[in-house]
Amino acid sequence: MKTIAIVAPVGGAGRSTMTAALASLLAGRGHAVLVLECDPRNLLGLHFGLREPVERGLVDAALRPSASDWAAAGLRSDDDVLLVPWGQADGLQGGKENDAVADANATRCLLEQPYWLRALLAQVDLPDDGIVLIDTPAWPAAHATQALAAADLALVLAPPEPEVCATLPRMQNALERIALPYRVVATRVQPARQLHGDVLALLRTRLRERLLPYQVHLDHGLPEALARGQNFCRAMPHSQAAHDLHGIAAWLSQWVAASMDAADDAGARR
Repeated sequence: MKTIAIVAPVGGAGRSTMTAALASLLAGRGHAVLVLECDPRNLLGLHFGLREPVERGLVDAALRPSASDWAAAGLRSDDDVLLVPWGQADGLQGGKENDAVADANATRCLLEQPYWLRALLAQVDLPDDGIVLIDTPAWPAAHATQALAAADLALVLAPPEPEVCATLPRMQNALERIALPYRVVATRVQPARQLHGDVLALLRTRLRERLLPYQVHLDHGLPEALARGQNFCRAMPHSQAAHDLHGIAAWLSQWVAASMDAADDAGARR
């Protein structure tokens, strides 16, 4: 299986939207897909039709290191995607003060055990072409760092705004220090805006082949589909954004296949 962290150096890049859309599209391409929500905001479930945040999830494994049943919190979507949400950090006792303590304890676990999530994923048994997608808060949050330490590829979302030009180089340096392959996707693109055109030109010059040719255009149908609990790509299959997302899913599927071929070739040479 291959693990892909969905990350961004700024907020509002569309990480949860991208994670949910790609999960459904990759499942439709025949991949076994597991989605992990490594984000205490607990928003990813909304993209899969959940109306209330669930209590159990990955946070159980953070707060109770001996817990082995964290995967039991998994929920199966209509698209045959298995989602493990982050969950609520108030599992020890109720009350706002205890919630804050539990949140702090969970974050301390992530900081003190940099490969905590990688160890959890070592317990997962998916086919060779299976895909794990990890939703994260904006980097450099501890949750995002955990996802990167567990990933085989980082998919970096970059809205064409000045803030990205300032923060993306730092993130690139961090990815290169840990030797993690990455690709960048421009999101929330508005071609009519001169600023977006200028920033995209700059990103192409800086990133070259690391910038995927698929740009996710801004589409007001995305939040509308979320409000209705609908799968965006199925609800609006002919929209530009749906076409963009299909392109990214196709690229990831091909990347997984190429990785499997490379592994087979390496094994044959031994």
